[in-house]
Order: sequence, then C-alpha cells, then structure tokens
Amino acid sequence: MQYLPNRAALEDITIDGTTIAKGSKLTLLLAAANRDPGRFTDPDRFDPDRPDNQHLGFGSGLHYCFGAPLARLEVHLALAALASQLDNPTLIDDPPAYRPSPVLRAPRHLRVAYDARRTR
Repeated sequence: MQYLPNRAALEDITIDGTTIAKGSKLTLLLAAANRDPGRFTDPDRFDPDRPDNQHLGFGSGLHYCFGAPLARLEVHLALAALASQLDNPTLIDDPPAYRPSPVLRAPRHLRVAYDARRTR
C-alpha cells in the first residue's frame, strides 16, 4: 500500500518549517519514502537483499498489515524456488516499469533472463 488516507496528526509536528497541528487530517504517500536516496543507495533498483530495509509498504503501528509475515514468506519461497531452477537469473529491465497507481506501487512485470534452466 502506497497511499494511506484518513489519518490525523496525533500531536503538533513541524516538518521543514511547516507546522501541522494536532488533529489535522493527513493523507500519507509512502512510495517516495520507500525510495529515499538519502537512506538507500540506488533506491530505484530492485534489490531483494537490501540490508536494513524497513520499508513502509505494510503500514505501521495499529495499522500494520497482519498478513505481512505471510506475504513475505510467500515471496521468499516463490523467489527461492524460481532461482533454484535458473542459472544466472537477472532482471531484463532494472528498474522494471511500475504500475501508475497511487494506491499500490508494483512492477507491471518482472522479466528475467537466464543462461539455462536446471533439470531435475
């Protein structure tokens, strides 16, 4: 999720010289936060092994996605199974083209090139 509407400031907060008053209605756009060049080297590159990746895609606090551990496990198992079948898999488009959605930022496709497929 990249777009979180209907939030409110819990206390007065000043960001870059602008004060947001307690109770002010907020809409959070998280896509840029997950790709902050001040935090991540080469932030637009797909890097599943990026260290210390505390991204905001699953929300946080009370609104943290309770399905996040299952989603992470599914992706881990799927990518490991795929990688175990391919010699030298690499992304063809890095970074890949993304869907133009403010709600769910995701690649359109993850096209992969490889040298050979392993047989069992």
